[in-house]
Amino acid sequence: MNTFSSFDGATIAYHDEGKGPAVILLHGFGVDGLGQYGPFERILPALEKKREMFLEAFGKALPVPDPPLEGRPGLIPPLLAAKARVIVPDLRGFGASSKPTDVAAYADSALARDVIALIEHLHLDAVDVVGFSMGAGTAARLLILRAPQVKSAILAGIGDYAVEGTILEFPKNFPVPEYVPRPLTARIWAEEGARILEQGEIVPGHLASASLMAARATGADPKVLAAVIRGAVARQVTAEDLNQIRVPVLVLNGKADVANQKTAGLLKEIPTACLGECEGDHHSTTYQPTFHRAVVEWLERQWQQRGVI
Repeated sequence: MNTFSSFDGATIAYHDEGKGPAVILLHGFGVDGLGQYGPFERILPALEKKREMFLEAFGKALPVPDPPLEGRPGLIPPLLAAKARVIVPDLRGFGASSKPTDVAAYADSALARDVIALIEHLHLDAVDVVGFSMGAGTAARLLILRAPQVKSAILAGIGDYAVEGTILEFPKNFPVPEYVPRPLTARIWAEEGARILEQGEIVPGHLASASLMAARATGADPKVLAAVIRGAVARQVTAEDLNQIRVPVLVLNGKADVANQKTAGLLKEIPTACLGECEGDHHSTTYQPTFHRAVVEWLERQWQQRGVI
């Protein structure tokens, strides 16, 4: 791993491999860069531990994902095979990067500003960005900041709830207690996760305990994750901001990613967005061959249109 000092002095670690058009991969909450985009076996022990905790708290749990062998090496090898330069940072709060416990350290699009600082540190003139879940939110904020080097983005593992004011509609069988404020928005739900992280106790029958389970499964500091949630994850983007995006955007979710099937709002508010399709649930999408093909094909079209290849 390489490191550099970001805009506010925070240390950001990153993996950098290959030569060719630069692609930056932004990971989701609760994992680091290679935990999201590296080999499936890297994250498998944490998924198994998290499932055990789910069984204890809820009496039932989904099976551990078992992606196809072809997809288990992760997204990095297919991108390298497509002759891309692959850059995978650990966003602040995760992996080998700085982990402040102050909410302010994550506010004001700090994660996206770290990506801009990384682009400048590497002296990149053009990059394409792939973000998954929290990483997709970070990618959206990067587009809103209008970094001129960012030429396209793939927003994966994300739904309409990312837009401020949109109601978050979980499947009826999801364990969400009645005392959680309604209407349920992504901000309210994120705050529930942060509250449980700070409390440090899994609440039986409360799906927001998943954040604390993720922390325990990976050995992360719950206070750091709570700060990430309050400073970054809970802050939705406005429709007005999304309206200003001008670079090509692909919205790409696994067919079994039940919380992210509603994307009409995102497609409406981002004028340059189109919808892709692949297999997978929220834990396995990035290890699906169909996800890899969709990402590579999209990026190759962008490169061809820009005359890169």
